[in-house]
Amino acid sequence: MAPPGGVDGLAQSVRDRTNLPAGRLLVALSGGADSAVCAWLVAERPGARAVFVDHGLPFSSQLGAAAGAIARRLDLPFDTVPAPVDPASPSFEDVARRARYAALSAAGDGYSIVTGHTADDQAETVLGNVLRGSGTRGLAGIPARRPPLVRPMLGIWRWETRALADQLELPYIDDPDNASPERRRNRLRSQLIPQLEREYNPQLRSALLRTAAIAREDDDALEQRARAVPIRSDLEAAVVSASLLQVLPRPVAVRAVRSLLTSLRGPQPGNRKEALDVLAVAAGRQAGAELADGLRVEREGAHVAVFPPPPPAAPAQALTLPAHVRFDRWDVAFDEVGDVPPYIGSEVVVADADRIGPEVGLRAARLDERIEIGTGSKRVGDALAEGGVPRRLRHRWPVLEADGEIVLIPGVRVAAAAWRREGTTRYLVARISVIGPEGT
Repeated sequence: MAPPGGVDGLAQSVRDRTNLPAGRLLVALSGGADSAVCAWLVAERPGARAVFVDHGLPFSSQLGAAAGAIARRLDLPFDTVPAPVDPASPSFEDVARRARYAALSAAGDGYSIVTGHTADDQAETVLGNVLRGSGTRGLAGIPARRPPLVRPMLGIWRWETRALADQLELPYIDDPDNASPERRRNRLRSQLIPQLEREYNPQLRSALLRTAAIAREDDDALEQRARAVPIRSDLEAAVVSASLLQVLPRPVAVRAVRSLLTSLRGPQPGNRKEALDVLAVAAGRQAGAELADGLRVEREGAHVAVFPPPPPAAPAQALTLPAHVRFDRWDVAFDEVGDVPPYIGSEVVVADADRIGPEVGLRAARLDERIEIGTGSKRVGDALAEGGVPRRLRHRWPVLEADGEIVLIPGVRVAAAAWRREGTTRYLVARISVIGPEGT
């Protein structure tokens, strides 16, 4: 296919069909024709940079040399960053892609990272996802923007980038790995797509792009609704209403769960099976489930919480009352007052100050120990459960002890020996609240 109007016509056509974001740009320069043209587009922007990610593969040095030559030709500042991968990995393409994006993100902090993916890459991605049995997200293909990643050339065909790179005399080379039949994508590109075009649809690539555009519209509408689902998250857990997940349409609920997982994992939201496990816990069909990366999902009252393995309990602290301290993730205050507070919320318990301290200790709960309740005693673990403390926090929850006995559990209950009574003149008010981002 001949380029329209020579180099000037093709160059203008490519410019007209690309849209670079504002701000600082870093181009992922692989040494091939696609990224060379992408670098040519980016080089017109003041302050742009280029980076080659070195995976340590047999031909990486030649590709890196070509990338450097392209950058010099375009007068782009250039760096090489290492991101070694094992070429024998059973999921080499996924492993290499993740390593590459991690290296680019680290090198381009504060930059939009621009890649040279083309319309052919989009078509190959969509067909590959069809063969995997993907849903609308997979059929939507490669997103044009997923900050910080930007892919401005998804409307440009590979033959166009190669023709323009030749006409601009950019010193690119072809990656030999792109010809290896061991790579699934290479077989799609060189074998399956040409066969389907010969035998079924000569315009297959354009048809796959139309499928991606339609699926993207559908997926965006579902994503917009899923983003409206309120999720509370901090560094330890992400929490969502169980009943809301149950009444939402399944496609929306799955996306909401994937957003919840993303809040803990970053850009990798997990697979559909994990989302369905979370929904099963929300519906009460499972008590809990183990997810990848050590995450666990459990019901917490009316909510579902997903959380990583909890940290160890905080060390004990010796206190002289009154006191105001930080213990683990909580702010704990013990104030002495002459009258009962007019309002006592769920985070407050009140004891007889004359029957406590002033020399006491604050330490993490031991779930099998017991607290006196007047008619006997109760396991601390049971008291914490009755107080609404999530299971994942119980072994870390602070308890106040005096002379080796628990006298109160902040936010939960007071031991019988410290109960208020007629004639109490000094009250110990214990308040507990989460430090930092809102928790559960």
